[in-house]
Amino acid sequence: MRPQVMPAVLADALAAAPARVTRRLDAAPGAAEDWQWRPEGAELHVGTGQETVRLPRDGVLTDLAQITCTCLLTPRCLHALSVLSVLPLAVPSSPQTPESPESTESGESTESAGNGERPDPDAPQEPSLPDGGQARPAPPASGGPAAMAWEAGAEVLAAGVAHAGAAARERLLRAAHACAEARLYGLARPATAVAQGVHDVRAGRPEFELAAYARDLAELLTTAWRANEAGGQGGRRRYEPLPPLILQGLFSEPVVTASGYAGVVTWLADEAGRLYSVADVAPGGVERVGAAYRAAVRFGGLALSPERLGRSRVFAQNAAAGPDGRLSSTKETKAAIHGDCAWTGPLWTEPPAGQLAGALRGERDGLMFLRAELAGRELRTGAGILTAVGATPAAEANLRKLAPAREREVIVRVVPDRPGVVTVLAADRHDLPFADLPGPSGPPLPPKPGGRATPLTPLHRVLHRMAMGGRATAGPTADATIAATAARLRRDQLPTAAALLELLARRAAAVRRTVTGESLPEPPHELARVWSAAMTYAGRADEELTLRLWRAALEPGPG
Repeated sequence: MRPQVMPAVLADALAAAPARVTRRLDAAPGAAEDWQWRPEGAELHVGTGQETVRLPRDGVLTDLAQITCTCLLTPRCLHALSVLSVLPLAVPSSPQTPESPESTESGESTESAGNGERPDPDAPQEPSLPDGGQARPAPPASGGPAAMAWEAGAEVLAAGVAHAGAAARERLLRAAHACAEARLYGLARPATAVAQGVHDVRAGRPEFELAAYARDLAELLTTAWRANEAGGQGGRRRYEPLPPLILQGLFSEPVVTASGYAGVVTWLADEAGRLYSVADVAPGGVERVGAAYRAAVRFGGLALSPERLGRSRVFAQNAAAGPDGRLSSTKETKAAIHGDCAWTGPLWTEPPAGQLAGALRGERDGLMFLRAELAGRELRTGAGILTAVGATPAAEANLRKLAPAREREVIVRVVPDRPGVVTVLAADRHDLPFADLPGPSGPPLPPKPGGRATPLTPLHRVLHRMAMGGRATAGPTADATIAATAARLRRDQLPTAAALLELLARRAAAVRRTVTGESLPEPPHELARVWSAAMTYAGRADEELTLRLWRAALEPGPG
């Protein structure tokens, strides 16, 4: 286990290092992974071969003074900077136990991006495209945290993550810290994720996923723009006080991220059917998941494992929740167990077809609550026959143990890019990723169905290429490719996608003249605005296309 490092601490270290040190770090960003890491009491000692770096064994590094090196050059030494660079970043987030939940005067949340995965339909819209590519609204005003985040994101997009180095990472981390200080957690999280992506690419880490990185960068840019339009408040997470609640435990699921975090999220529902969650996610690998499932999480004086919490009926007073349903308790919050959970209420009475349509729009985190017949990979519901898959190898094994030809209570999540496919998370109050169901295993399940390309795949490829390689990937040298891709999109009846692609290419190739007559690339603000708008369009168009593919997958065949 390694300690986390606050973005501000790593940013300070990068800023303090001489240029020759940052150049050496850029050349070998993952060098510290090969050094000797050994615990010594409350400290962690990292042997470089000639020197030793000392830092706390666990916790969070909040000050550069917490790390030292025997070369005596800290914080300007390569050894300490290399060690800091490979530590997991502490993702800035809103406090788990705020002293007093905050709300706006209208009582509505001002966080613009929800859980960071799906845009809030009630939030301000993404940066609008210029009329015919001519109108140019000004970029966010300089000085504030939202402007810092916008500028750092726009610069890393124009350069491409493959060409970004320590300087770009320092700007992103500085922006993440400024946003966290201003309680703009909806901006701090993607800024930290993008900074982590810069390091992962430079270090050649296999955890890097280009599609996930592109989504994080798009979230950073669109949220920064919205926050600027809202006067610097649009990325702020607000916790609203809740009335007394009776919460029914639903299930717990494992979380393992590519950025090095792992744990468990437990889901609960109130009597009106609104979902809430309690998370225990921290730096670590898949090995942390099992321990977190059985370790205690605290809520309103209760100390229950996710395993127990997900099976309990809980009465809570003076609790608070964020716009994504994440529960937080203050010192006044009181909670008590009132027996075992009951899978009843509005969640279980809504027609499956309505649930499916909502899940595909991102409602309830894509979850469906069904009474259905489960037989191997076949899940027979009122919305049609779905294909069931397990979230983990243990869940797959449990699917084989479920006797067929019997109606069960199941909780599933749709797999948007695989029409007709759902992940079974719980059945008959058992968490399938964690349970070891009794009884013999049934016959081997058919292979899991794979994903499929969509008509928007060509647009996604161009957007992802730009996130990786920068404006050069859509500049003049790519004219023929861009023209062919735009023509293909128009043939597929996607004229807006084609127009966005052509506008993106024009912005990537745009230059400005200096007073001496030199041609330089224009500032990256317009490129970032068009790229983020194209990413938003592609995401929402994909949702609509996915809904159509799902409907087609569930239509009964001839005869």
